[in-house]
Amino acid sequence: MGNPFNPGAGRKPPYLAGRGQVTSSVKADMQRVYDDSEGMRPVIVSGLRGMGKTVLLRELDDFARSQGWVAIWVEASKGDSLARKLAQAIYVELRRLRSAERLTGRAFEHALAVLRSFQLKIDPSGAYSFGIDIDPAKGYADSGDLSLDLGDLLGALGEAARDAGTAVLICIDELQEASIDDLRALNVALHNIGQGSAPVPVFFVGAGLPTLPAVLAEASTYAERMYRFYTLDTLEPEAAKAAYVEPVEEYGSRWEGDALNAAIEAAAGYPYFIQQCGFCICEQIEPPAAITVVEVAAGIELAREELARGLYRSRWDRATMKGKEFMRAMAIDDGASQLGDIAQRMGKKSANGLSVLRDRLIRDGLIYAPERGYVAFTVPGMADYIERAEEM
Repeated sequence: MGNPFNPGAGRKPPYLAGRGQVTSSVKADMQRVYDDSEGMRPVIVSGLRGMGKTVLLRELDDFARSQGWVAIWVEASKGDSLARKLAQAIYVELRRLRSAERLTGRAFEHALAVLRSFQLKIDPSGAYSFGIDIDPAKGYADSGDLSLDLGDLLGALGEAARDAGTAVLICIDELQEASIDDLRALNVALHNIGQGSAPVPVFFVGAGLPTLPAVLAEASTYAERMYRFYTLDTLEPEAAKAAYVEPVEEYGSRWEGDALNAAIEAAAGYPYFIQQCGFCICEQIEPPAAITVVEVAAGIELAREELARGLYRSRWDRATMKGKEFMRAMAIDDGASQLGDIAQRMGKKSANGLSVLRDRLIRDGLIYAPERGYVAFTVPGMADYIERAEEM
């Protein structure tokens, strides 16, 4: 057996610790969608970088595919049309199911035709045209109003799934990167398909940074009532312990003395660090040898160096000189920083002069506003990295 830890963005850990309640709750909703052949409230999962949002979405996607669902996966990105990405992902999935003869019949052919209509409206050049010969469905997804057309597409997709005795899961990661117009259309479409007496069996899960709930509410005021919201935070000590212990025991090794406590303390409940630290520790042993404080101390340093070179350095390098000055002023605080304090440290008379710089750092995904007048880093440990970098 190779190293039992699996570090990296969005990579599924060997043991998904501390997320059982959220996972079970969402899977229970999915099961009801499947059993009743009707949709339920869409779900939003938010949290800082490295908290396991993408891993959770992958877990739900795997669960859906194992149950024979139509599973759509999209990662939103700044500057790209979410509608176009969603249409392309739906096309790829329908093509796969058609080839496998998993979805057939009039409802499925109608969904393909509606998708063709949708594609012609959002991409008249035909860059994402079908590899099959099919005419668009007249009167469906061809109004030019993105929210209405997207509703038609999701409705037709849901009816095709219902006709086949299954359901649809749509997962969109990094949802905060989508434009306000695309988010507004998504909100309206999901709202509309859920309003009928027998909502189609389409289940939606979106994930993003802590700003996502506010961004969705900005796009549509009713979004805060439409979605079910879950927040992924740092792991409690017992969950962090399980994240270290379970993989190591499966590996055929064990923790000795104070080694485990040292690893837990260094991680501070941060899932991303746990995977990197556990990996670096296990690279130094061969089962059944026990893990001692010696391997842990070395593993902690190696993990910090790895995160510094990748996760933290890439974000630091994205900032302008002024942005770095702003973040240095933030790094002094233990937790969220008050804008007035940052202004004072930067020699500004008031926080008003920092609004443009603050907004740029938020757009770049480097910081977020947990509440009015405050900002915080989107990546745990960023302040420590900045302080260490300043000392070097």
